[in-house]
Amino acid sequence: MGDPSSYLQRYADLIPDFDGFLAAVKEKPPLHVRINTLKSTPEAVGAYLGREGLEYTPEKWCPLLLRLEASEKKVGATLLHALGHIYIQSASSAVSALALAPKPGERVLDLCAAPGSKTSFLAQMMESRGALVANEPGGKRHIPLKANLRRVGASNILVTGYSGQNFPMRESFDKILVDAPCTGDGTWRGPDTRPREITENDRKRMALRQSQILERAINLMGPGAELTYSTCTYAPEENELVLSPLMEKYDLTTKKLGIEIPTLPGLTQWEGQALHPDLINAARIYPHKFDSEGFFVIRLVRR
Repeated sequence: MGDPSSYLQRYADLIPDFDGFLAAVKEKPPLHVRINTLKSTPEAVGAYLGREGLEYTPEKWCPLLLRLEASEKKVGATLLHALGHIYIQSASSAVSALALAPKPGERVLDLCAAPGSKTSFLAQMMESRGALVANEPGGKRHIPLKANLRRVGASNILVTGYSGQNFPMRESFDKILVDAPCTGDGTWRGPDTRPREITENDRKRMALRQSQILERAINLMGPGAELTYSTCTYAPEENELVLSPLMEKYDLTTKKLGIEIPTLPGLTQWEGQALHPDLINAARIYPHKFDSEGFFVIRLVRR
């Protein structure tokens, strides 16, 4: 495709300060690492990074997430990273795990788990207590998923290999994360970004898959259970238009994000089509407002 700006023009009427948005897309996002409290502490990690000459700033909305200053030293090559004391994770990715907020002892399902960044954060919040099922269709993506979960020392995880829409367990869960596969235009950041072309048929095929995965997840929710749905695309076709009919069908309610970061509300109409009014509680994350990848997150609750 080359320069992504031409494709992103489809969002010109959707994204406020569109020129600022395009400028942010061309900039490389900051690097973040998450402190893994299953193996270390903020004090120990801070001391190590200081010895290595790596400067950082904890994020106010998530002090375990450290924004690293630019450096020639690669944090991914440090012993701290190799031992699983820190995990490289984008700020937007951390938001969807934080939104789910699982508690120790709960039954939790990550239906689309690879490569494991959000799954490992869920295990950390659960203090490795309770049951966490990390599902990802078998194949090459299982290799980094299992390796990352071993590295962080999570001990309460069962890895399964089913397609999300055909997940066979009949158990119900307290919390479910659906970080759905998507066309991924929210990840387009940096001066050297040269994304592949995305067609209308690509979006339609992806939306059908997302709808099937999400409906299966809804049917795995116990009474009062919560589900977080997220994608790294700006496309309403893969976000609000997937959610709206299923929210109506299953009488789902929503919660606000509950994380103090700059977001815009979800859409309650698109191209003349009225959508579920509770979609206003969804969070749209744009890089010129929140310096990370573009993201969409919503918290759903079963009555």
